[in-house]
Amino acid sequence: MDSKKPTYEELEQRIVELESREGITECRNTVRVLLDATTRSTLFMETLFDSILSGVIVVDAETRKIVDVNSTALEMLGRSKENIIGKECHNFICPAEHGKCPIADLGQTVDRSERILLTVGGGKRTILKTVKTLNIADKSYYIESFIDITDLKEAEREREKLITELSEALEKVKTLSGLMPICAKCKKIRDDKGYWNNLESYIEKYSEASFSHGLCPECSDEMYGDQQWYIKGREKRKKKE
Repeated sequence: MDSKKPTYEELEQRIVELESREGITECRNTVRVLLDATTRSTLFMETLFDSILSGVIVVDAETRKIVDVNSTALEMLGRSKENIIGKECHNFICPAEHGKCPIADLGQTVDRSERILLTVGGGKRTILKTVKTLNIADKSYYIESFIDITDLKEAEREREKLITELSEALEKVKTLSGLMPICAKCKKIRDDKGYWNNLESYIEKYSEASFSHGLCPECSDEMYGDQQWYIKGREKRKKKE
């Protein structure tokens, strides 16, 4: 049974249909490639965001609510992501009073500035903070990045305390150094105001030393050398030696 051959017009219509179908398939493939690329890009950005060693918090500039936070910031804050997303940064992670935000209200530039970060349980950490404004689709965000310098500040305080203690000790040493006028007979020392002080009193006043009194062998012999009790005691000590 002979099949009816298609006319020229029918063949032309079929070609148009095939071309249309191929175009749809190609379009679908293009969309799939773009979606895969977007997914990979999003995954890359999320991994990068959570891998940064600095804490990063993203705040909606209009509502002052936190819209995103990375793992480092959560660790510093001692909070979970569920407990911080959607919360206002005011008095939550920043001690600034309401209406006195350094960025939004006071127009300050925060660039490697020393600030305080509020942590869970009312704790406070000293941070070095930078804030940048990012505009996306007619919406503004504050990108807050910071590092914890609490331990560094504590080390600086300890260093300043040590320097102060050493300076005070050095002043005392300087007081007992140099040329000090002393009486050749009674051994009193003349201070910078011209007063003569007992040797023990002078040293105790200008140092942390204190005295207990006794007699050296030479002075003991000089004072009690002619006393029988002293002579007997001295002879006993020599036998023991």
